Amino acid sequence: MKLNYPASQLARAALLTTMLSITPLSTTFAADSSVSTSSEKSAELTNLEMYARQGDWERVIDKLEDVKGKSPEQYNLLISALMNTDLDDAEEVAEEFIASYSKDYRAFHTHANVMGAQASNSIFSALGYAKKAKSSLEQAIVIAPDEIAVYRALMQFHLVAPSIAGGDMDEAKKLAEKIATIDSVEGQFALASFYLKDDNEDQARAIYDALAQNEASALRANFELGSHYLSSEKYSHAFEALSPLMDMSVATVESKDSAQWDEYEQRESNLLYGKYRLGQVALNSDKFTNTGIAALEQYIDGFNTTNIDTAGLPSVNWAQLRLAELRLNANDIEKAKSTLALINGSEGERFSKILKALKKKIKKRA
Repeated sequence: MKLNYPASQLARAALLTTMLSITPLSTTFAADSSVSTSSEKSAELTNLEMYARQGDWERVIDKLEDVKGKSPEQYNLLISALMNTDLDDAEEVAEEFIASYSKDYRAFHTHANVMGAQASNSIFSALGYAKKAKSSLEQAIVIAPDEIAVYRALMQFHLVAPSIAGGDMDEAKKLAEKIATIDSVEGQFALASFYLKDDNEDQARAIYDALAQNEASALRANFELGSHYLSSEKYSHAFEALSPLMDMSVATVESKDSAQWDEYEQRESNLLYGKYRLGQVALNSDKFTNTGIAALEQYIDGFNTTNIDTAGLPSVNWAQLRLAELRLNANDIEKAKSTLALINGSEGERFSKILKALKKKIKKRA
């Protein structure tokens, strides 16, 4: 018997990009890597990363697409750029990546990212791409059986993908338990994520509350719990979880070659994104306006001065737009106008519509 699945169920497979995120590759590569360690190439990559942070994807693509014998870092940067311009091209390069670095788990992790993005981009092909994402993550685990990031990605796949695409809540819990055998704290975060998806918010909250008592895990715990409450439109709870981030800081790590870089980059990203989301809480709830303004001001300043890759964070234009909305809500029309004047360029159709509507509101109240 042929089963006909409703479009809404197929669309769930398109949620895969919520759990797959390209993370910058470190400078330590697999044995089959041919990457040069020259200062010249390092400087070039630094410049390209700067262009990526500015959203200048075409320049990144132009510099990298014809390079022969790309390093994993170059592949990752090129694919990140292509995912913002042409997913089909990103898919082609991702296939090339795994062919060139078949013993490097990061190639398969990045390939899974692209497959997840493709699943989000096409309802009719979503299931096929979802299965490819799962296959790549499983292969990454075969190559690197102690790599927590891949276990988390596969766990998130099982949490968000429908069963017809291979999603399985029981498998997700097993993966959370596996993560706990590698790292107990990471295991607690994984289990909290599982409970949230399993509609067991009380259990998840208890875990996050315990994690928030430890200075090393507090920032991430508050960020993840606050983000959940924001998406659930529980704005008072979201504010309670995210507002402590206003008084938190992350000690800067200067060198990307440092053993502490990956942890630093994730903490810095969580801190910045948490402040942006605090601004969203203020805007969506029409409460906490002054805190929201301060949070977005800190976000913009941090975004412009941080040394981490900001490609996965909301742009400064979006932050300025949200800040202008909050300033209008605070009846500070002149500051709302001056904030809008700082917006440079466009961020797509949705951004343009919000910007146009906001300008009209300001004009009426001026």
